[in-house]
Amino acid sequence: MSKTLQAVILGCVVALVVSAGGAFLLGLGGEPHPFGGLTAGLGLGLFSAYIFANLSGNRRIANASDADKAAALGRQPPPGKALIYLYREGYIAKLAGLNISIDGKPVAQLKSPRFTCVVVPAGHHVISAKFGGLAGAQSLIGDCALDIAADGAAAVRIGVRMTLGRNGVDLEQQADAAAARAHMAGLPMTPPDLAEL
Repeated sequence: MSKTLQAVILGCVVALVVSAGGAFLLGLGGEPHPFGGLTAGLGLGLFSAYIFANLSGNRRIANASDADKAAALGRQPPPGKALIYLYREGYIAKLAGLNISIDGKPVAQLKSPRFTCVVVPAGHHVISAKFGGLAGAQSLIGDCALDIAADGAAAVRIGVRMTLGRNGVDLEQQADAAAARAHMAGLPMTPPDLAEL
């Protein structure tokens, strides 16, 4: 069963429970409004289904240990390679996981606030980020191109912005990778799915 279908079923269960409970409670107070419990249940059920469907693209991912986080932040790139640090911040859709790819290869899913680190060959790379689940259909895909020298490091900040139409995902290479790395020390780390391209 798909996660989106599970979200719809869960929303229906919430609607039934709230409708029945609301009708019962309104009945205790005297003359109940014929649609009071039903309206509240339907509204809460639809809202619940919407929220759960937006989160249906999430995967269960444990945070990296403190030792792995410290090793990633203090890491030097292997000879001839480079490091890309990706970190997500902000409150908009913070519980919805963003699927991050480098050069079309999935490397991690980040919730906010989190970071990850990936080893890449030196040269030109394109980073993209998109939501899964229903949130993906409501948001634009974000991307960022960058060039990294051998034995270098780059940091990319990822944020989500709300618009009147579809939400946007912003990726911005940080001018000072060392300062960004120091900032990431205060964030939990998500281990990458693909540690090296």
